[in-house]
Amino acid sequence: MDIDRPSPTWSGLRRIAFRFAFAYWVLYSFPFPLGVVPGTETIATAYQERWQSFVLWVATNVFGATQPISTAVTGSGDTTYHYFELICFLAVATLATILWTLFDRKAQSYPRLHDALRVYVRFVIATAMWGYGMQKVIQLQFPPPSPERLLSTYGDSSPMGLLWTFMGASTAYTAFAGASEVLGGFLLFFRRTTMLGAMVVAAVMTNVVALNFCYDVPVKLYSSHLLLMALFLLLPDLPRLWDFLIRNRATAPQQLAPPPL
Repeated sequence: MDIDRPSPTWSGLRRIAFRFAFAYWVLYSFPFPLGVVPGTETIATAYQERWQSFVLWVATNVFGATQPISTAVTGSGDTTYHYFELICFLAVATLATILWTLFDRKAQSYPRLHDALRVYVRFVIATAMWGYGMQKVIQLQFPPPSPERLLSTYGDSSPMGLLWTFMGASTAYTAFAGASEVLGGFLLFFRRTTMLGAMVVAAVMTNVVALNFCYDVPVKLYSSHLLLMALFLLLPDLPRLWDFLIRNRATAPQQLAPPPL
């Protein structure tokens, strides 16, 4: 049911944690949806160029990097640039949290802002899941092994190459993996199925993150962030899931507030 919730009182630690989460997830995901919505590509490109310049400045002037740092799109999400970018995300989010805490001492909670952040994170994950999922469903990400690949030996295979080979060797399994990602993304488009969608995405992305780390696929940072985003969406439902799955107790229905936007 949709009801107007009274403003709760959060603990000081929870308020600080939310401020950091808000600053970090927005900073990490921006300029989304710019660049995805038609006609916004120029604005997204301009922002990304300025952000890249900031990251490179930090790398050179703060950390003393002397070698050129490439920002070219190579398919890898774990380049030197991306690790410096991660440091910048953490530093800027931490600074924003400190300033927010200093200048906003009266607020006892942020229920509407929390709902808005959940909407934003939902659509960020859903868009990513559809993109990656559909590439697997139509077998673009993992094409069938080429004759040259089939003639090579295990010893000639890199861990990532081996992963691409066994995924591409089974069209059915690749499509199943992609359909699971699409399903999780689809469920996240709706408020009432957010918990189920987050659970599906968390399960799928746990496997993806494990594969990326165990087979040295250079998308560790991005896949880990998608998993953390799904877990962030699940946080409000953890007490209910704990009661239902572990303690074998009845749970109260979720109270859905009116849309924040």
